Amino acid sequence: MNANTVVTVADRLERLNAYDVSPSDITLAPRSLNGLTPFNIEVPDRASVVGDAILAFVSGMSEQNRSDVLNTYLFASLAANKKYPLESQGKEWYQTFLTVMQDAGWIILKKYYDSTSASGKSFKMDQLALTILGSALAAAAVPGPTSALLLKVATDAMASLQATDKPLQVFDQNIQNKGNGGFAVGSCLETEGREVILTLGAVRFINRVNQTKVLFVNWDSSSVDLYKGESSLTMVPAIIGKTRDIIAGKLGDRAVKQISEWDI
Repeated sequence: MNANTVVTVADRLERLNAYDVSPSDITLAPRSLNGLTPFNIEVPDRASVVGDAILAFVSGMSEQNRSDVLNTYLFASLAANKKYPLESQGKEWYQTFLTVMQDAGWIILKKYYDSTSASGKSFKMDQLALTILGSALAAAAVPGPTSALLLKVATDAMASLQATDKPLQVFDQNIQNKGNGGFAVGSCLETEGREVILTLGAVRFINRVNQTKVLFVNWDSSSVDLYKGESSLTMVPAIIGKTRDIIAGKLGDRAVKQISEWDI
């Protein structure tokens, strides 16, 4: 989808319904994060396991926006899981995930997918994901103080997840159920101008040994093929408001089972 294409909400709702209405024309033009200036930011305070991702939220975000972030991410990842369930379909999975996010009401500002490698003979997936997230933040050209905070809140979320029993159990169960080798780490904030920005670092892997745990364990670099996805997105409230009910209805109780929140 071209970022400047005129799309209708009806088109989006039709596609969202197809992933298992009052149309209006909306022109989507990507906004560069170059114009985002540093602003007063409160201490980060919340994180969530949402499907195959760990998402960290800078405090000050409204409950409605946080709910929309969680639900749209979960919906898009589930839709991509169903269409491309194999480990070897990582690139197709990633492209489909971003397409569904667009349909749900996000503009993709930056995106990138390619093979990658870990430094050294042994590595940890959680550290690799944070490195990829840092690269995504740099590519998005977020102002230095904001970029540093977004990376810090994700790093803090990952550290606290290791000591938080229920969310980690939910994550492990979600990854086992997914079964196609991938997860993401992301940071999200709401600016003083009420713009919601989400930056994601995704890891896809083809595992050639019987490694049952993903996070906080050592991986042998020679035993796994690695791929990375980087993306930055911004929410379009007018579209999110029209797709919200369809997404919530399709998620049903999966939003309860596959999302777990905790304080950082």
